[in-house]
Amino acid sequence: MKTTIALCAGLLVGSSALLAQDNAPATESAYAVTADFPFASKYVFRGVKLAREALQPSVEVAVGDFYTGVWSNIPLRSEHDGDISKEVDLYAGWTPTLAENLKADIGATLYWYPKAEASLADDSLEMFVGLNYTWRNFTPAVYVYRDFDLETWTVQGSVGYSIPLKSFGTSLDLNATVGAVSPKNGEAYNYYSAGVNLPYKLSDAVKLNVGLTYTENDIDHGKDPGLWGTVGVTASF
Repeated sequence: MKTTIALCAGLLVGSSALLAQDNAPATESAYAVTADFPFASKYVFRGVKLAREALQPSVEVAVGDFYTGVWSNIPLRSEHDGDISKEVDLYAGWTPTLAENLKADIGATLYWYPKAEASLADDSLEMFVGLNYTWRNFTPAVYVYRDFDLETWTVQGSVGYSIPLKSFGTSLDLNATVGAVSPKNGEAYNYYSAGVNLPYKLSDAVKLNVGLTYTENDIDHGKDPGLWGTVGVTASF
């Protein structure tokens, strides 16, 4: 699933307004829709490279503190693992406000691998709970995930920092992530990543995003994903 950028560091929610009739003031829309169409040079999930070049379109709908969406990974080249990297995720969550600048994030994700080999499970269900805080230009977050089918715990912490570039109509968004994966069966490992994203506003509803991330893990006899990038368009309405 995408790493909020998250990378799972936060939820991207668009905003809109409805024109009130007569002379009544405008009111905010009860919902927001965000569509994302990125290209990724590698599909990296929790410190592990799962596929090479891929498209990763997604759509999310938010209503108040609730959201739901679908995310997908579509490889652009044949893989050697039974095409398990073809993936569709359905997710939903709730983001109640706990205090000023502090929100919780509670939800679930269903991972589905439509081309998984017959010997492998083609889906798994994961629950998660997280805290997201905003302080000036900093956005720290911490999450705990539990995959019930794979019997795996994951703990992930992240922090983002945004540098406004008003002269260019954009910002320089920096992020860093550390995580630990502990499966019941298999090797436990840690992962680390640092990245930068440059969003550029094309219109009130559309942004161009260009990102670059470096990722490592400490898996025995494993291979670090290394440097990978993303470029795509996000539309909110």
